[in-house]
Amino acid sequence: MKNLIKHEIQQFLYGLRFPIALAIVLIMFVASSVSYIGEYKEVARKYHEQVANQETLLREEASNATNVATNDRSYQLSPRGSGFISDCGELNMPNTLVYNAYYHIEFDTKTSRNNPFIMPSSRINWAFVILVLFSFLAIIFSFDAISGEREQRTLTLCLSNPVRRSHILASKFIAINTLLITFAVTGMLLALVILMFAPTVQITSETFLEIGLFFLFGVFFIGSMTAIGMFSSVISRSSSISLLLSVSLWLIFMIATPSFAQTVGMNFYPVEKYVVMWTNINEKRKEIEASFPDGKWTSSWNDPFLPQHEIRAAMQTAFAKNVADFEAKRRNEQFRQLEKTRQWTWISPLAVFEYGTEALLDGGYLRLRKNYNDLQNFKIQYMQWFKDLDAKDDQSPHWYNAHEDYSTTKKAVTFEEIPQFTERPTTIGERLSETLKYLSVMLAYMCLMFLITVMRFEKYDVK
Repeated sequence: MKNLIKHEIQQFLYGLRFPIALAIVLIMFVASSVSYIGEYKEVARKYHEQVANQETLLREEASNATNVATNDRSYQLSPRGSGFISDCGELNMPNTLVYNAYYHIEFDTKTSRNNPFIMPSSRINWAFVILVLFSFLAIIFSFDAISGEREQRTLTLCLSNPVRRSHILASKFIAINTLLITFAVTGMLLALVILMFAPTVQITSETFLEIGLFFLFGVFFIGSMTAIGMFSSVISRSSSISLLLSVSLWLIFMIATPSFAQTVGMNFYPVEKYVVMWTNINEKRKEIEASFPDGKWTSSWNDPFLPQHEIRAAMQTAFAKNVADFEAKRRNEQFRQLEKTRQWTWISPLAVFEYGTEALLDGGYLRLRKNYNDLQNFKIQYMQWFKDLDAKDDQSPHWYNAHEDYSTTKKAVTFEEIPQFTERPTTIGERLSETLKYLSVMLAYMCLMFLITVMRFEKYDVK
């Protein structure tokens, strides 16, 4: 086995594929670091500017405690320090949560660029390089592993020696992966050196741990794609057919599978249209308004204890809850549609790699959903803080109105005592627990494809 692996590696070193592939890998990793440094600086600046603006606004509203509770707060997700590893699809996701103390939660999308139309569909980062470039290189290095040697008639010579066919396959598999992993290590180290010299990028001990775990996941992914290329090689009689089949499978996994899954998701798990939702909201609003007695719109700013204020407060709060209920229902449908659609793409190792990276880095949809769920709990605490504050004011009738300040405390509060929502950090253990299922699927995929390849090669006609 040792001699076979050494021979295979030497064959690649003498070939043209080796220097071309290495050059492309290094260029891509360097490009990923350079682009990330410039972009992260701008994104971080915009983020801190947004946080400062929100703080200024909240300090102004603190002169009236009811405004603090009823006015919308915006919480923008901070830029991840691991963004150079993967953006986790966050370009297409909201990065701001809007909420108040009552029922209102929605998403908002901000952009750090002046012209969003020039923003690329995908950032060049480490995950992109592994996902696209290395998956293709695995195909290029493995498509002729068997069929190519059959054409050159070296396979017959090799099998004339007392060596098992499974050992031949294993040596080729190990040699290809050793070469590609070496490429990945070289590229990552070069990119990491560039990042460490950038003053705006913070590389911590947790970052190194994330890099190590990402690399391990990448090894299994590269192995899976190599197994696919070798499988194509053992079921083909010529290297040209093997190349065509390998590239076809790569395109199916890269493009066709996500497109098919999206079509299935939109048709099998539909989401209520936005215009339909608001039609239902307005119809329900009319029913709510009709259920309240006359005088429900009566108000007097100088008389907080006006009896009609209690009715008005109950109606306004019912209006707010009505909107929140419909929006939450539609949002849960969106979550369900995305999660069900993803299940259809698990057949693709490329999709599994993306989802596993997202779980490992605590980014993308998983991060958005985590903050959405945590915000639900925070809102309960936020409302309780306001109720406790209002209870201390004997000038307030304590009739809670989701939109107005007619019937709750108007006293000032200090900025420091206002509850602030902050993102809950996810431990490495929690991330690994979520990532493990994707890692297991990837490992099972690699082993299954290699086993099928071995079984097919045992019956392969080398003449």
